[in-house]
Amino acid sequence: MTDSLHETTKKIKQSLRLSMNGIVSALQRRQGLNYRINFGVEIPRLKEIASQYEKSEELATTLWQENIRECKLLAIFLLPPSSYASVAPKWIAQVPFTEIADHLAMNILCKLPDAATQALQWAGNPTGLHRYCGYLTLAHVARRGQALTAEQEKLFVELAGELFEANEGGVDKQCAAKAVCSYIDNSGEGVERLLALCASHSALAAFVNDYIQEI
Repeated sequence: MTDSLHETTKKIKQSLRLSMNGIVSALQRRQGLNYRINFGVEIPRLKEIASQYEKSEELATTLWQENIRECKLLAIFLLPPSSYASVAPKWIAQVPFTEIADHLAMNILCKLPDAATQALQWAGNPTGLHRYCGYLTLAHVARRGQALTAEQEKLFVELAGELFEANEGGVDKQCAAKAVCSYIDNSGEGVERLLALCASHSALAAFVNDYIQEI
């Protein structure tokens, strides 16, 4: 680490200490967010801190390596778009908790050039938080108005259908449901194709039909 980078990370940590929210930190620890350090700094303040620094892959990757909640979030906010494709997918295997995955998917993963393709690969990977990140990314891809190809739609339904049929999955299933709902809300004519594809997945088909009746 260069002297300049060391000083920058030191300055950032000082800002985090000054912004510490003990109530939020204690609540998150009780919820199982067991970082080495959790300052409990809220997202608006973290974005304010991030805005004081130039985006840099070196700074972002250095912060990501810290077992500190706020450093991992700042890493996401400070990674430059030119580094998304090379750096962010590697981070998925290292995501410690869903809060980090939420911001990674929303701020970076859905903005990758091949976001849908990669998201479907992650959605089929049950290790760690890959599947969680995959479905969240698909939800954001749909909200950004990006259509899936026919093959991607088919794989999407197959993966989500298997998760629904298994009647398990916890947060992964919730994310799959969120992705399906987002696709329905934003795909226009794609809804009819989705319904047809769901025909062989009874649990998913029932969920989709119930959702369509509600909207």
